[in-house]
Amino acid sequence: MTQSGASPLGKILVTGATGRVGRALVDELLNRRASVAVLTRSPEAAQRLWPDGRVEIRVGDLAAPDTLAAVGEDIQTLFHLASYAPRPEEPDLYNAPGHWSITAEGTRNLLSRLDASGLGGARLERILYVSTIKAMGDKAGAMGRPADEDAPPEPDTLYGQAKLDAERAILDFADKAGIAASVLRLPMVYGLGREGNVVRMIEAVARRRFPPWPRIRNRRSAVHIEDVIAAILLVAEHPNSAGETYCVTDGRTYSTRWIYERIRLALGRPIPAWSVPFWMLKAAAAVGSAGERLLGRRMPLTLDGLSKLAGDAWYSSGKLEHGLGFTPRHSLESEIPHLVRRMADRPSPEPGPRHDRSTDSG
Repeated sequence: MTQSGASPLGKILVTGATGRVGRALVDELLNRRASVAVLTRSPEAAQRLWPDGRVEIRVGDLAAPDTLAAVGEDIQTLFHLASYAPRPEEPDLYNAPGHWSITAEGTRNLLSRLDASGLGGARLERILYVSTIKAMGDKAGAMGRPADEDAPPEPDTLYGQAKLDAERAILDFADKAGIAASVLRLPMVYGLGREGNVVRMIEAVARRRFPPWPRIRNRRSAVHIEDVIAAILLVAEHPNSAGETYCVTDGRTYSTRWIYERIRLALGRPIPAWSVPFWMLKAAAAVGSAGERLLGRRMPLTLDGLSKLAGDAWYSSGKLEHGLGFTPRHSLESEIPHLVRRMADRPSPEPGPRHDRSTDSG
């Protein structure tokens, strides 16, 4: 994705830069010789990631408006990726209170400081917000057809509600200030090295801790991190993207059974002739859900987690493809063997089916 010459986006500020998607975005912006500043609560973490001084580090906390006073100084483009990342001990990832205070209220705090500084109309030219399909609600992806941006948003978790509130705040702010703003909604992101749900599933299968999955033909959308970054920059630079919201996927759909079989084949193992009955998985998930409520900690399999593994999350990126010319370059079909090869030579984190997180933006 590297290209020569200065970035057409001017001076860029990235929030959530130390997150998984944020790191990849900053690295690509640097490859494009852009002038990049990052907003972070942890300057030490940013310094470790970019020790060569090419990234300007601005210290601030979205939950503390007083720390954001000069955050937008000399910035032409804002990539806003910051959101709340639940702690491992929080059992309900999608309904942790921090989603609202950081993702929703924090976004409004950031915008108010840009507005108060006078930079909203004078210097800042464009904003791109990296959101999630969770802002649309799980029902949108389970209609038996791919959901697109026209589906009425009905988020059913605090995570999705906070993301939708942030989307609307940004688009409203930009409309009033005369700024070009766009929103990009992500499904499950893969290609994140040793992180992500696909990696955890590979490790679980490799350690024989993931059962032969039922032959359920569910449909789930996903996208590679490199295609995410390409889409972010395409939308940010395109003259027709102002005021628009886009879903981005790799253009394919995947069932959990399909992923399970591809992992087995990549590991050099035969596909079992039998599978665990779904009722048995549901019973185990019910026990896991009860354990979470009683013990206050996450369990390997719960009813919510099972619904993610067995249900649909089917979305369309047709608007992005046909309207702006986006073409995804990656798929899980090639990514799974690549991940298996990489994992063969390194230790693995604790595996097991977990609650799906559609995007990690901060």
